[in-house]
Amino acid sequence: MKPGIISRALLAAALAGTLGCRPVRGNGTNVLLVTYETTRADHLSAYGYARDTAPAMARLASEGVLFESHLTVSPRTNPSLASLMTSSYPQQHGVRNLLLPLEPENRTLAEALRAAGYQTYAIQTHPRLVRASGFAQGFDRYDDDVAAHPLADRASALAAAWIARASRGSRPWFAWVHLMDPHWTYEPPAPWRTRYASDDPRPWALYDDLRARRATIGPVIFQNRMPADEVASFVALYDGELRFTDEALAALLLGVEDAGVASRTLVVVTADHGESLGEHRYFFEHGDLGTEPEIHIPLVMRLPGTIPAGRRVTATERSIDVAPTILDALHLPAEPAFRGASLLPMIAGDETADRPCFGETDKSFHEENTWREIQGIAGKWRWLQRGRLKAVYVPHAARPPEWRLYDLAADPGETRDAAADSPEKLESLRRELSAWMAEDRSPERDYHISNETREQLRSLGYLN
Repeated sequence: MKPGIISRALLAAALAGTLGCRPVRGNGTNVLLVTYETTRADHLSAYGYARDTAPAMARLASEGVLFESHLTVSPRTNPSLASLMTSSYPQQHGVRNLLLPLEPENRTLAEALRAAGYQTYAIQTHPRLVRASGFAQGFDRYDDDVAAHPLADRASALAAAWIARASRGSRPWFAWVHLMDPHWTYEPPAPWRTRYASDDPRPWALYDDLRARRATIGPVIFQNRMPADEVASFVALYDGELRFTDEALAALLLGVEDAGVASRTLVVVTADHGESLGEHRYFFEHGDLGTEPEIHIPLVMRLPGTIPAGRRVTATERSIDVAPTILDALHLPAEPAFRGASLLPMIAGDETADRPCFGETDKSFHEENTWREIQGIAGKWRWLQRGRLKAVYVPHAARPPEWRLYDLAADPGETRDAAADSPEKLESLRRELSAWMAEDRSPERDYHISNETREQLRSLGYLN
């Protein structure tokens, strides 16, 4: 080695040592962030669903706070999680669809916590969240070996083992666990496979046909002619996936208890987006319309001594508010690039107003989707939801765009456009939504889909 030249390996070791000695800022509270894939709030027993799909989440809510009207800014995994981690909208962080990576110029929650002296760890079970997705930035360890832990039980066990080791150290930790299981195809293991309905061979026959290319997924999503009892069989399997994932959450929370750090650990459980199960003739998919089944997701938090037990917040708030809340709870300064705001004032009851919840759809992947008339960013549907009112912008190819208004209290299924009944309410939301859309300066980004990625997307139900 030439004098004065330090090898990359030595430099990395030196930096690692520096990070290990970095003084901890904030109050030293640990953070466990658990994100469910494809989980709509209204199918969780913690949110009043009739089936017992989420007892562990309900127990957690009884010990902390549950947000009744928590909304994601995008009904697709990568854009949504990018917004969660950067506290910004897709038009700011640049992940405008499932295929694009989170670029390193974005500042993430993990980076902020590592800079504050935290140990950082993530374990992923989604094949689109591998290291190349950009979500590894800020993590000391990023376990994206999905083949080694494809299901929630194994991933949670590995996360609990890491938490046990990290809790023996002198520095606080941040662990992010993303659980894929509720995503299509709905195939919970026994006994959850038949927990809510007897075994029906039809879903499994469809899965076989799709894998063997005897059928394609587009007609299932957009031209579905299944009888109601067959749809119900798929829904029962979806609910089984939710209960299986909840069992994994229970084991993970027990791991925190066993590590002896539950009293000084902030636990946050949420989801990336929901799932349409036939509403609006849109089956077993998400990302295309931005309806309530796609964007209304759970958010539960527990931190003894800071968050009162059994609190429920009814006001609308956004996924971009989660990261600022975590920093606030840890007594860490707000990140300048973060667009959201802490939810601690809502939890304390000092803030009761509904926050404006903006959002956008993902790209359309299926030719059977005739609702989406324009490709690219210009063809995205956008919305603003504030409390019971929701304005939706729908672009068209050969005529002016539509502006729809839904009163979710009177019409929770979004079946009737109330624009003609309340033009002044629509106009107010329209001005606000138009101003937000005018901020969009994000360019169209080209991307190449490799054959491997194409097969992966097909297995997830995104391509025919």
